[in-house]
Amino acid sequence: MSIKRKLFGRTKSGQDVYIYTLENKNGMRAEIIEYGCIIHSIVLPDRTGVERDVVLGCQTLEDYENGFGAIGSIVGRVANRIENGVFTVGGRTYQLETGRGKHHVHGVFGRTVFRGSADGDKLMLDYLSPDGEDGFPGNLNVRVTYSLTDENGLVIDYTATTDQPTIVNLTNHSYFNLDGEGSPSMLDQILTIYASGVCENDADTCPTGRILPVAGTPFDFTQPKPIGRDIFSDDEQIKMARGYDHNFVFDKKPGELGLVATAYSERTGIVMDTFTTQPAMQFFTAGFLGAIPRPGKNGARRSNYQGFCQETQHYPCTPSHPEFPSIDLFPGDRYHETTIYRFGVR
Repeated sequence: MSIKRKLFGRTKSGQDVYIYTLENKNGMRAEIIEYGCIIHSIVLPDRTGVERDVVLGCQTLEDYENGFGAIGSIVGRVANRIENGVFTVGGRTYQLETGRGKHHVHGVFGRTVFRGSADGDKLMLDYLSPDGEDGFPGNLNVRVTYSLTDENGLVIDYTATTDQPTIVNLTNHSYFNLDGEGSPSMLDQILTIYASGVCENDADTCPTGRILPVAGTPFDFTQPKPIGRDIFSDDEQIKMARGYDHNFVFDKKPGELGLVATAYSERTGIVMDTFTTQPAMQFFTAGFLGAIPRPGKNGARRSNYQGFCQETQHYPCTPSHPEFPSIDLFPGDRYHETTIYRFGVR
C-alpha cells in the first residue's frame, strides 16, 4: 500500500491542512484529510469497471469548515448525544456546552486539525485534547489510524489515554452511497444489520433506556431489505427522525471484532461489509441533506436520503443510563476500538 501527501487548504485560523491518499494493490483509493480526520473519498471500480466514489464530501476545506452534518469526520470526545450536557465520572459532575438545543452533540473533534504522519502502510492522525476542552476533564491523547488492506478494507483504529477520569466515545460520520457521490438517493440500496434490538428514542433522539426488539417493525434489518422500504411508515419512531436515526444494539459480544452490517447496490454491484469491536451503531439516513446549500465534490447536488451513516459506537446518552456499557476512561487505561469498512463487487 502507498501513502501520498499534498496540501489541501488552510483553515480560517491559518493552519495548513494536508490530504493523504492511501492506495492498495487493487487500485482502491481512500483520501483522508487532517481536518477532522475526514474521509474525503473512497474510490473503487464497480462491476463494469467504472470508478465510483462511495462517500459524500465537500469540494473545499472552506466548505468543510462551514459545516455539513459532520460529514466524513471523526466525532468526539463523545459521539452522539449527552443528555442535557451533564455527566458524572470519578465522583465529579460536569456541565458541557450544549450548542444544539439542550443536549451536547458530537463534540469538537470534527472541527479540529489533527496532525498526520505515515508509518509504513498506516496513516496516523494525532491530537492532544487539552483539559477543559468542550467542558471535558483531562488531557486526552487521541490517535486515529487509517490503513487499507489488500481485501479492500478501510481500517479505522482509535486509541486514547487520559490523565484524569473522563468519558470517551469515538466514531466516524461518513455518509455512504454505493451508487456513487453524484447519485441522488440510496433508498433502494439493500441493507442487513446484525442487531435484534434498537434503542427507543424520545423526541430529541435521546434513548429512553428501553431496548426494543426489531422483529416485526420497520427496524428489522436482520434479513436484507431496501433501506427505503419502511422509511416513510407511520411508526412514531420513524416519523420523529424523518427516517432512521437510531442506535442498533449488535448481537455479537462487545469488544469482539465482528461483522455487523452489509450494504449492497444492485445498480453498481458494490458491497460494503462493516466490522467493528463496538457494541452498537447509530444508523442514520439523513432526511435533511436537501437543505444543505453547498454542493458536494464535483458539484454534486444534495438531496434528502442521499447517503446513509453507520456510526459504530457505544450507546448515545450513556451517562444517563448506567445500565448501558460504560464509556468511562481512567488514567492508566487505554481506550481502543476498531471499525473496518470492507468493499467488494458482486
